[in-house]
Amino acid sequence: MILLLAVILPVLAALAIVIGGRKAPPARGRNWLLAGAVCHLLLCLMTLRLGKSWTILTIHDQEWLALDRFSSTILLLTSALFLWVAIHCRFWLKAEKQLLEINQAEPGASAHGRLLPEWIFLPCLLAFLAAMTLAICASNLGLMWVAIEATTLVSAPLICFHRSAAALEAMWKYLLICSVGIGLALLGTFFVALADESHFGLNLAILAGRAEALDARWCKAAFILILAGYGTKMGLAPFHTWLPDAHSEAPGPVSALLSAALLNCSFLGILRFTQFMPESLHDFCKTLLLALGFLSLATAAFFIIRQHDFKRMLAYSSVEHMGLLALLWGCGMRDLTMQTATLWHLIGHSLLKMVLFLVAGNILLAYGTRSVTAVKGMFSSTTRNAFLFIAAVLLVCGTPPSPLFVTELLLVCQLGPWGGGAVLLLLFLVCAGMLSTVLKMCMGTSTRFANETRPARLAEELFAVPAVVLMLAILFGGAVCFWLTRMNVWW
Repeated sequence: MILLLAVILPVLAALAIVIGGRKAPPARGRNWLLAGAVCHLLLCLMTLRLGKSWTILTIHDQEWLALDRFSSTILLLTSALFLWVAIHCRFWLKAEKQLLEINQAEPGASAHGRLLPEWIFLPCLLAFLAAMTLAICASNLGLMWVAIEATTLVSAPLICFHRSAAALEAMWKYLLICSVGIGLALLGTFFVALADESHFGLNLAILAGRAEALDARWCKAAFILILAGYGTKMGLAPFHTWLPDAHSEAPGPVSALLSAALLNCSFLGILRFTQFMPESLHDFCKTLLLALGFLSLATAAFFIIRQHDFKRMLAYSSVEHMGLLALLWGCGMRDLTMQTATLWHLIGHSLLKMVLFLVAGNILLAYGTRSVTAVKGMFSSTTRNAFLFIAAVLLVCGTPPSPLFVTELLLVCQLGPWGGGAVLLLLFLVCAGMLSTVLKMCMGTSTRFANETRPARLAEELFAVPAVVLMLAILFGGAVCFWLTRMNVWW
């Protein structure tokens, strides 16, 4: 029942904002957003303390909602990330409106604002949280599919916050490509139902217990479709084409949630299917995961080098890390250490990508452009954001004490000399491309703020939440390194 409350409460907070409508003060909607985020996190924390009977929803002897080690961690992480976004939005939305007023005061500017109204934007955020919660907690494959499709529908308007032609195009691209992918995943789910001749339903626990009785041919076809379908939503190459456009056009907080939270839900969907594949298909599943993982790494490395849009660069970094997750899980399907490393990588990537996209949103607020060549002199104009940006890029590239350093090192050791060498080369190319871009943005001088410094001041005031999340990522990386040293895992 507690998991059902975690799904319902954000929806109720969203309805409260919608009922208030256009005439409600902006602060009221932001308060509802923050209240929904806090209550959701409290419910998630309660799931860690209460017994199993409180975290399972059973209707007519069918289990619909449940948590395990992976899903409970992802749920808590998603809730914490959403709370930080809710806090950041209280100040970011105010800064966006102030910037709009500054721009409208310029000669020849349009008198009409082009921001999505808060009474639409904030309920969509809360509905997005509810859909992700349902996707994470669902223990029925059909319900999980419905929830992941719902995340697409409710998050699409968020991409069009600035209501530009490019944002509208990115929103439709996101809707169409992800819907096609989710359609393939639905067909894969049907194939799983055909693979179970007993027709006990699509419950995960039942399927896992009957894994060896499932028809291997239907399961093989199902996994191919699932990997293509949920891999599209996860951002695995070559199904990733929606991701760079959506991440670059969405505002910073929305990009942060898409990369740090939504991609994890899709990965969990793939992970669920590997848990009940027959033993004879484990090598087949591993081969597909490794192939798409290497392809995603290579694609990210190719597009990050000499990238001229810093938000698209971060989007391709997400493609890279989704590829690393596929590699880690492919190596860890039978290895508890690699499974734990997969979970560590997921947490570390989410924390650091939250920092990077929030800071990228601050940079866009200050400079008004995503062009790398137009952003110069960040160390002198937006000092706090510059230090946060370059520190987070170093950490997301695996520089110690990043938690990603640990997981990438374990992956390289697991893959052997040839596979590990290929991963190291691709990681080096990604790191070189990202650091080259960031240094160009931070160094030099800029005349952007010669006459108007208010955009830079507004961006500098939004450093607090990214700074806190960055410190948490560093502490998490240090704790992982310390634990591995105590357990003698390094050698």
